[in-house]
Amino acid sequence: MIVVGTTVHAFVMDNEDHWGSWMRNAEQVKEQYQQFGNWTDVFYFAAIQVDARGLAPFGPFLERLTAIGGGYWTYSLDDGRTEVSTKNRVRHITVGQNLVNDFAMSNPACTHMLFLAADTMPPDDILPRMLEMDHPLCAPYITTYGLRGPSIDKYPFPVMDAMASAAAIFIARDVFSGIRWRWDMDKNMSDDPCFHHDALHYMKIPTYVREDCIARHFPESVGAIETRGHDMTVHR
Repeated sequence: MIVVGTTVHAFVMDNEDHWGSWMRNAEQVKEQYQQFGNWTDVFYFAAIQVDARGLAPFGPFLERLTAIGGGYWTYSLDDGRTEVSTKNRVRHITVGQNLVNDFAMSNPACTHMLFLAADTMPPDDILPRMLEMDHPLCAPYITTYGLRGPSIDKYPFPVMDAMASAAAIFIARDVFSGIRWRWDMDKNMSDDPCFHHDALHYMKIPTYVREDCIARHFPESVGAIETRGHDMTVHR
């Protein structure tokens, strides 16, 4: 079993690209995986952060998730905030990411997890391409972030040893059961660099990014979360 997981908050529900890109091509992703010679399940799972409105804002999200046979958990973290901001959002994201980890770990048949941001669409053949790498921590390339590193010459396709974005990362069970998502205020590190650091320094596992496998972020160019046009109010 492979879990394809995401976290989502109500403020993105005003733009389908921002809540639905991760599962837009779910049928094609499953089909390409089956053609690769694997007949195990691919299960789409979301950790949904709710406020006082509960699940009411998430109707279209849940409808699409149900259509592809997916599932979800809900969570809430009341730290007193009245709106989502760059300064306060990372702790909320990592709580959701770790719930996705927990869901994947709770199923002994789950061998890998593809974690995606809700606003990121992987290529249809993401799973075969990641499995071809035979590496416990790998990722497609995302032009939005442009994260680069030195080339790895052991593959017949272009691969870098580089930090991956949590917007699209493929993680073997040994890794997602061994480390957690976190952030480090003292070192000014968000979830991406912390995960990369912990895998490399505590598990001695570098992250390999496959350059000919492109995941697409919506929009392609992004600024701070406050600049993306959402109503960031947290309903209390």
